[in-house]
Amino acid sequence: MFYLAPHPKLDRPLRGSPTMFTIPWVDKYFSRVRPAHVVGIWGPFTLYCLWRARGLPAITLALTVAFGALAWTLLEYLLHRFVFHFEPSPGSELQQDASWLIHGIHHDYPWDRDRLVMPPTVTALITVILWYALRPLLGHLEHAFFAGLVGGYIWYDLTHYYLHHATPTTAIGKWLRKYHLVHHFQTPGVRYGITTPLWDHVFRTYPRDRYQGLSEEGTEPGGKDGHGAAA
Repeated sequence: MFYLAPHPKLDRPLRGSPTMFTIPWVDKYFSRVRPAHVVGIWGPFTLYCLWRARGLPAITLALTVAFGALAWTLLEYLLHRFVFHFEPSPGSELQQDASWLIHGIHHDYPWDRDRLVMPPTVTALITVILWYALRPLLGHLEHAFFAGLVGGYIWYDLTHYYLHHATPTTAIGKWLRKYHLVHHFQTPGVRYGITTPLWDHVFRTYPRDRYQGLSEEGTEPGGKDGHGAAA
């Protein structure tokens, strides 16, 4: 289904970058994305939206951009919880493949540098849908709002990549990395926020459990108190 390469169920996350599609050019150009692609495509779009919103009063522009960024954090949470982690039917090959295609491969290979940010085709589809859905509500604020929304998305993708492949030096960076790794390796059914735990608090998916006190090393498979099972 979806021309996916074979993907047997794993008993623990693996390193590496597996073939995702049986069609080589699709696998190369549509499944492998780096942070530079995100910035190169969506950075100019964000700047264009800001330029189109330049006629707004400064305070209106700032507040609308901030509201757009806040809206992204909610969308980030909702997508991660209800789309990326939807529970496929055990008897449906279509749903099983869709689940792996959307997010399962990331939990199977969480260190794959090519599949940590959202493919531009997916981002474009979401943006077009939201643009036409929200235009009647936003009116003349549409460009300022989408500058914040897409800017928030860029920050999300860069943060996600950073949490997997960097060593944070700030307190907040260390906390976010541990929070996300606990989601990956211990509690995939909670802790959906990437850039902020705000909506986990609002929707009660921020548990007070034994994993809160783990060291960063303890969050990964094979670490102290860590488990090897894939999420």
